[in-house]
Amino acid sequence: MQMSKQTAHTHGDPCFDGRMARFGGDLHAALTALYGKRTDFADWHQRLIDLVWRAYDARPQHLKALDEARAAADTPWYQDAKMLGYMCYPDRFAGDFGGVKQKIPYLQELGVTYLHLLSVLKARKGDSDGGFAIADYLSTNDNLGSIDDLEGLISDLRDAGISLCLDFVFNHTAREHEWAQRAIAGEKAFQDFYFMYPDRTVPDQVEPLLDEVFPQTAPGNFTYVEDAEKWVWTTFYPYQWDLNYHNPAVLLAMLDNLFQLANRGVEIFRLDAAIYVWKQLGTHCRNLPETHVLIQLFRAAVSIVAPGVALKAEAMAGARHITKYFGHADQAGKECQLAYHNAAMAALWDSLATGSAKPAYDMLSALPEKPEGTSWVYYARCHDDIGWAALRDTKGAEWGASDEHLNWLWRFYAGEVDGSFARGRRFQPVPGEAFAGSNGTLASLAGLEAALEAGDDIALDLAVRRILLLHAVPMALDGIPLIYMGDELALLNDYGHADSPAHQDGRWLHRPVMPDGLEGFTPVHQSAYARVRAGLRSLIKARKHLPLLGAMNSSRYLDAGNDHVLAFVRPAKDEVMLCLANFSASEQSVDAGVIEEVLGAGARDISPLNGICGRRLNELGPYQCRWILGEKTE
Repeated sequence: MQMSKQTAHTHGDPCFDGRMARFGGDLHAALTALYGKRTDFADWHQRLIDLVWRAYDARPQHLKALDEARAAADTPWYQDAKMLGYMCYPDRFAGDFGGVKQKIPYLQELGVTYLHLLSVLKARKGDSDGGFAIADYLSTNDNLGSIDDLEGLISDLRDAGISLCLDFVFNHTAREHEWAQRAIAGEKAFQDFYFMYPDRTVPDQVEPLLDEVFPQTAPGNFTYVEDAEKWVWTTFYPYQWDLNYHNPAVLLAMLDNLFQLANRGVEIFRLDAAIYVWKQLGTHCRNLPETHVLIQLFRAAVSIVAPGVALKAEAMAGARHITKYFGHADQAGKECQLAYHNAAMAALWDSLATGSAKPAYDMLSALPEKPEGTSWVYYARCHDDIGWAALRDTKGAEWGASDEHLNWLWRFYAGEVDGSFARGRRFQPVPGEAFAGSNGTLASLAGLEAALEAGDDIALDLAVRRILLLHAVPMALDGIPLIYMGDELALLNDYGHADSPAHQDGRWLHRPVMPDGLEGFTPVHQSAYARVRAGLRSLIKARKHLPLLGAMNSSRYLDAGNDHVLAFVRPAKDEVMLCLANFSASEQSVDAGVIEEVLGAGARDISPLNGICGRRLNELGPYQCRWILGEKTE
């Protein structure tokens, strides 16, 4: 096929020219869709190509070698069953970059292959939304070390077989960013980097259509900036100014930031707040078609400059929307390679509270499969609250949760429902809505804190089982399992977080400092931790020895004939694994015929958590997750 003039940009470098031949069409198509009506489009197109070439040319040789090795692999590197993620705040995990380096053996022993460091890039001083108000994308927070220190850490991690993931906050900058400061100073070119209005005319037209992200602590979506005498679009906090991607200069500036970080060695970029990045007056400004085109453009550009790098979507949207961030229809597989499955996470906690896996089955079985070459990221907890809105459905599907149920869920996990085992707190209830989010560590939400307080051995046993269940299911699903800092230690809530002026946000409840040892644990807590540690390590070891648990094939959900049990199949070429997860506190069983139909007569139990097994393959103890392997029968 002959390339069009628009994509035929050659530089005499066979590798670059080959990638341009493959991805240049996608790059041009996305740029045209966003900016093609501009009279200066040809100029911006050339500027983009020049930027892509400069970034490729500047990429260190060892990273180019990594790109080539990954491109030559039979399957994408992030789909391997050996992949295991770990997420942490570096200062709370180990103090600084040097401390993280000292913790590399700890991460290796756990089995980690990708490390997501939160709040690394230089944020504004004081309140910074947990580090997501970026003042400089090419510097790091002073307390952690320099950008060169980070690059050294990245190299050490790679030598240990660990890829580094960083947050790329591309919806907004801090008010303190140079661009915003120059906008305040009156420079029109930089005022056009943001959405700035002389009065309330436009904000008053737009506001009724928009959601509020932080309705309690930052109501509204516009902030008046006295120094500039302008109203600024601020979806999150008043000090986080939304970027205006209608301006192609913003696109190129943010791509340049990403390329420079990639050329420092960052291998995974989490695209923060992806659902909000494109604004269109007269809409709700969430999940807009142009948002997907913009991400397609980022993906095509990265595929040319650094194809060994992966983009990860943080699309905290309803379940119906999240698969689209891989790309959909004729663009399937052309957006992010990775995406958080926040709906699955919320569904697991829903099932744990109710004891019924049916809503989770109904939702997960109804969602489309991920495209080829992509992978979900599954997790039980992260640095954010549990956002129950992921369980709603805008089109009224039967699996969509009602506001009444979502209200019950946050009350359950705040310990406000009779019989609740949880010790969490609600987060940012929305005015006029029936629900809030839920804060708390995995262990506290799963009942360990309450059991320790009560000195109840039976409750303690059930809490440990719940914790291990919430690790076991993500380990068996079609993606990368992600462990959040401290969950491997069964850490409890940090109720002292509000003593720090910088940690007033309720989500710091589940962002405790990692202890150096177990000195602060009671003997009973140490015993519970030992069980969690042993169980988690057994799960990780088993997963890494089961290639079929890689993300190459999608999970297929089955009706187990028992509403307490979530059942899904992980198929491979010649064998298949059935996962049965009991979300109730009592023994359950499924029809033995289900197992034989899927696995044949030679099925065998390979459950890593044999200590809590039932006696027969179709029997499940309280909160047990069973892995059963057999030959493919189809």
